[in-house]
Amino acid sequence: MSQINDIVELQFELLNKLKVIIKDETTALTNQDADSLLSLASAKAGLLDELKRKDEALSLHADKALLISDVHLSARVTSAKNLLDECKQLNSENSSLIELNIASMNRFSQALQVSRNASSLTYNGKGKTSTISTLGNDIQA
Repeated sequence: MSQINDIVELQFELLNKLKVIIKDETTALTNQDADSLLSLASAKAGLLDELKRKDEALSLHADKALLISDVHLSARVTSAKNLLDECKQLNSENSSLIELNIASMNRFSQALQVSRNASSLTYNGKGKTSTISTLGNDIQA
């Protein structure tokens, strides 16, 4: 039983680390800190891989019936599932925050393009308006 208990405890520790990383990710998204986001995404992926390996080890363990029948293990598994649900909720909130950031960046990009086009508005020899992105590039002094 000690081995299966160790795996369950390790899962719980990994989930706690995952929760911390997801909260750090929220902060990085709010601060638009791309460097932190990249390192946090890598750390999160590593933790998720480790959680998956431990979950597979639990599913193949000879004493896996103890996860339900043993009172202490059953309570710990329930706590781990609750922590996993909390991580999923936080991650979902981060996903929404990412979508908002992407939409904001798209609006900013569009505003820059409109601004660039407005400043390059000129008239041709017949008095018609034209947007020339090379405005002033062909002037020779």
